[in-house]
Amino acid sequence: MKHQICRIALAAAAVTAGVFLSACGPSNDSADSVFDAAEDAIAADATASNIKTAQFEYEFGDGKTSTIRFLAPDNVRIDVLDGENSAAFCMNGSTGWMYLRGDVLDMTKDDIMEMRGALLQTIPFRADFQEIFTDARLLEETEDVCGEECKVISATFRIEPAVKAKLWIGKDTDLLRQFEFAGEEGVYTMQYFDYCDFDGVTLPSEMFRFTPEGSAKLSLVSFETNTDIPESVFRKPEKFSYTEGEE
Repeated sequence: MKHQICRIALAAAAVTAGVFLSACGPSNDSADSVFDAAEDAIAADATASNIKTAQFEYEFGDGKTSTIRFLAPDNVRIDVLDGENSAAFCMNGSTGWMYLRGDVLDMTKDDIMEMRGALLQTIPFRADFQEIFTDARLLEETEDVCGEECKVISATFRIEPAVKAKLWIGKDTDLLRQFEFAGEEGVYTMQYFDYCDFDGVTLPSEMFRFTPEGSAKLSLVSFETNTDIPESVFRKPEKFSYTEGEE
């Protein structure tokens, strides 16, 4: 099962960065200041703290759709609608379940770790780059990426030190323009375009994902905060069918 969750969930959810990790340790001061500015560009602290629920809707260039639902403090569910290949992934803190190929299964510890890795790109208003990454280093050279001159940071994932990351953050806007991580299965890259304001949260409305398996365009269809999302949505069902209902 290893890496399967990460591949599918990243395809379903890729947006920017969200925090579902906790750790402490020093980062380079220059990288810290760039990270702080990038977090503020996504959402002010007051806005982020007032968001108790959120729902994202995405469309993929190949016809798939995805819904991501968040209920504070740590309930997240990702549904990927793709005909017979539809799937669901749900994490409740340190436990989780998934609907995959017609079966409802408990997540293993490895599955949960991989979903947490995928969730780094799903809950942008809870961003905390210093908790997500360690050994962050601001590179001397800037690069023109996605139409903006960007500062470049190299870093390491706290949850999996073998995975290295690079982030391109706009010099003028402080917005994340490109995110790349390299693991044992290859390089994965996300590019972010057309940022828009959604009630105080700044999100990219168009994204492009590049993986060893190919590329895809993702479009943000809708984003709602503090909408009614019942806790039952996150409970593990005995039976599951997208035709009959999700609960």
